[in-house]
Amino acid sequence: MKHLKHPFLSSALAGAWLAGLVSACSSPPKEPATAQSPAPPAGPVVEVLTLAPPQSQGRTVRLPGELLPREHVSLHAKISGYVRRLSVDIGSRVKKGQVLVVLEAPETQARLAGAASGLHTAQARYQSSLDTYQRVAQASGTAGVIAASEVSRTRNQMLADKSGVAAARAVLRAVQDENQYLTVRAPFSGVVTKRFVDVGALVGSGDTPLLKLEDNAVLRLNVAVPEAAAGNALEKEQVSFTVKAFPGQPRTARRSRQTQSLDVDTRSETWQFDVPNPDGALKPGMFADVQLQLSRQKPSFAVPFATVVTTQERSFVIRVHGGRTEWVDVGKGISLAEQVEVFGKLTPGDTLVQRGSEELKPETVVKIKFAAPGAATKPEK
Repeated sequence: MKHLKHPFLSSALAGAWLAGLVSACSSPPKEPATAQSPAPPAGPVVEVLTLAPPQSQGRTVRLPGELLPREHVSLHAKISGYVRRLSVDIGSRVKKGQVLVVLEAPETQARLAGAASGLHTAQARYQSSLDTYQRVAQASGTAGVIAASEVSRTRNQMLADKSGVAAARAVLRAVQDENQYLTVRAPFSGVVTKRFVDVGALVGSGDTPLLKLEDNAVLRLNVAVPEAAAGNALEKEQVSFTVKAFPGQPRTARRSRQTQSLDVDTRSETWQFDVPNPDGALKPGMFADVQLQLSRQKPSFAVPFATVVTTQERSFVIRVHGGRTEWVDVGKGISLAEQVEVFGKLTPGDTLVQRGSEELKPETVVKIKFAAPGAATKPEK
């Protein structure tokens, strides 16, 4: 059976196909859908500063000090005895070698008299044996008169008596030296600051002291310098200080010595300064307010106090590098007026967070804002 093509149907299909083709060509092409990447999270804005190059740091430190006499001593009696004369009292100014106290000891006087008598006896014995020896030696010149053994005996006796004289003289000298201890003299020039006995009192060796003597013509100013500052240099090797007795009247003192060791209890080193006191206005025992101009011998970094974060485990600053934070451990040195000295792996020009906080963790993405006056907010390079 033959299929016959209808001329009208063919024309309709052809028209529909042509209309679709025209519509497809006239409509604009559709862009393919693309996946959008999420925007990076915005970090907090922190104020930062630029670390300045290391400099020689200096500061003024105020520390308490104490004035002490250059020399002071408590005078004791060397031997037992009674106070016969007391030549001074508290406040008396004395010279070196001046008699202060005279003691009386009857037994010492008896020993002195016995030693002198013993010396006289030994001298008489020696003189007698010397005369005997000389006569025997002279007579031995005649043959058969004196035996040789007799000459030797008298000679030996003479030598023994001579040694006895030397021994008796040594005993007398020792008793005389002991007798000198009955007189107490000033070992140096100074002022009597305490008196412990009266005339007639019985004193003895190692007992209560007689007097206390101090030399306050030059005073010692002792200052306990903390460990953190003990390694600093003192400008001009001198300090300025005031005392409450003379407010508004600063005085100066030059450092003369230091202990070169730290006290294990206070963790400080004692610096000692000599203070001339010719008029005696300053008194030993006064406390002083001391100002020390200290400086670091080698240049170092200094940052504001708030820049350093201190916890129980560590001290650190927060450095911003590549838009992220990092903690840098530091050690703290001397405290300046508005800054603190720091030591660590830092480089001049580092960008540091001005107000550090333990909450700003490492590797935190931040935006920086320079805190220097007149600086605009700008991204880190």
